[in-house]
Amino acid sequence: MNKKTVHLIKKIMLTMLFATLSFAMQGCFSDKGGGSQNSILNLSPQQQLHGTIVTLETEKVIYDESKLNNNIAVLDRAATGATGQVKYEIVFFNALYKAFYIDLMFKKGNFKSKQIFELLKASESDLKYFPKSNYRLDDYHLVLGIFNSIRNFIYSNENEKRVVYKRAQKHFDKLFRDKFTYTSDFKVGGVFITQNDVRLMQIENEVRYENPIGAFDYLKKLDAESEEFADKAQYLIKKAQLLYLAGEIKEALDLMNEFKSKKYLRSPYYDEGLWVLRGIYETLSEDDENYSIDIKVVKNQLKECGGFYSKSGVLKLSDYLPKLSETGQALFRASYLYYKSKYKDAVDIMYDLLDYPEAKHHKFKKQDANPDEKIKAHRILLRCYEKMKKIPQEKIDEETALAASEFDTEEIIIDLEKLIEIEKKKRGEVVYDTEEVEAATGEVSLENTAEVNIDPKIDRKVDPKSDIKADTKEVKAGNKSESKAATGAEAANKDAGTNEVKAVTPQKQKSISQKTRELLKKEAMAETAAPVAKAGTLAIIEDTTETPEH
Repeated sequence: MNKKTVHLIKKIMLTMLFATLSFAMQGCFSDKGGGSQNSILNLSPQQQLHGTIVTLETEKVIYDESKLNNNIAVLDRAATGATGQVKYEIVFFNALYKAFYIDLMFKKGNFKSKQIFELLKASESDLKYFPKSNYRLDDYHLVLGIFNSIRNFIYSNENEKRVVYKRAQKHFDKLFRDKFTYTSDFKVGGVFITQNDVRLMQIENEVRYENPIGAFDYLKKLDAESEEFADKAQYLIKKAQLLYLAGEIKEALDLMNEFKSKKYLRSPYYDEGLWVLRGIYETLSEDDENYSIDIKVVKNQLKECGGFYSKSGVLKLSDYLPKLSETGQALFRASYLYYKSKYKDAVDIMYDLLDYPEAKHHKFKKQDANPDEKIKAHRILLRCYEKMKKIPQEKIDEETALAASEFDTEEIIIDLEKLIEIEKKKRGEVVYDTEEVEAATGEVSLENTAEVNIDPKIDRKVDPKSDIKADTKEVKAGNKSESKAATGAEAANKDAGTNEVKAVTPQKQKSISQKTRELLKKEAMAETAAPVAKAGTLAIIEDTTETPEH
């Protein structure tokens, strides 16, 4: 045989050898199911959790739609085999990943609201046990504040929107206590989440509710609390959006111009900053074509980043922010002037909007503002009066009365267990306070909730009634005394009588088998006996004799 033939035979033999080895290795490393849904290395839940935490801390994963979705799926699968502290950690970081993922969906504007709600509820089903175990209580309030702010973004029904807006407020407020400063024990893109970042979340919640005086009030507080933070990328982004809504486009541009340099390149919020800057230029170019050159420059910078905001299909800034009416724009403008301590100018705009005899301008008619906008206008006036000198007390008292709303004193429940109990009561389900109930319904599968195919045809505004439909019925049984069950039912009746009857509550997801749940419960009891090494929180304590009400 000539050399060419020998070489060909050797090549074929080597190819067959490598193919055989590859097939053998695949069989060794794949798990029993051999499905693509399982890890090729058959990692433990703790190892899978660690991998997703490292990704969150070291990469700009918050701008990577694919990685966010994949890691949610990884954590969903890991949760089914996890117990004890690992289970709690998986639930928490899964919720955090979902918050970032949903934010990107909002920026695309092509999501199904029902699927967003399912993502939230799947996490809330397990998050409700955090208070009982004294586990990550501050992070618990952080996540639920974000979740309710997300609902605030989606809802159009005024009553439902108001309730989730207030619920987000209450959760965020829990992180502002005397002699306490919130800082996360995990990083996002290399930086910790601080109390200042929570202020920005409060501002976001106010913007979504179109309450400008609340947003600028928080900005004023933030400026007083931390001068240093005013140079951070995330602060500039949020403030620029407020200035944009207030009509101060040029000032917003001055604020964001530094993103054209590489100053904030290492910030996890750099990409979003460029997107905001591009949106500002796009608005300015409507009246001045010279800004079209700047738009191209920023587009090229976004392409270099190669992330989410460089792709087609992302909304423009003007489409993402609230579409304000003329009166809404006036409210934001007056609130901005209040922020700048130009109280008299702010008052003049509100006098005009409310058709006061003191009005110097007459741009608006009395009927232009709806009742809700009038209350907001009175609140802006009241804030300004409180800062101005020589304002008679009678005028302050008058505005205080006019700024009041019938909903100011409504009870807002934020405890997840109570909310779930109220919802079950509304559906006519019997709720028992027993160990068997927790074993049968406590562990909720998170499978398949992360892999959401977003439908671009569905608008973000939905009827909130769709958020409270139950897909399945579940029979619950208990073995405690009849009087105990009666007490639980009586408490549910009491809660159901509050204004929260209309509140959105977590929807049930498909449960894993009862046998698996009981096994997980036994393993959790064994693993959670040791103290939980989590700075700033107490150890997990699972009480096997008294379990949370459902």
